[in-house]
Amino acid sequence: MRLRTARALTAVYFTAMTFFVVWPGLVPFARIRPLVLGLPLSMAWIAGWVAASVGVLFLLDRVERRHRDADAEGDR
Repeated sequence: MRLRTARALTAVYFTAMTFFVVWPGLVPFARIRPLVLGLPLSMAWIAGWVAASVGVLFLLDRVERRHRDADAEGDR
């Protein structure tokens, strides 16, 4: 994947995350029941987005590292 594409997809993810964890994106999920792993639905919804952001940032780091290593070998 190209570095520019990876960064753009990361920006899209965090824009969507911002929308879905604040009003009005949270409204459909702003309920206490059902419980998800013992958490109210609204809290589980936000926790899921935050947990997924760890994965997105990890993948972005892997893409950037691959490009840094390729640039370093090109400089030799």
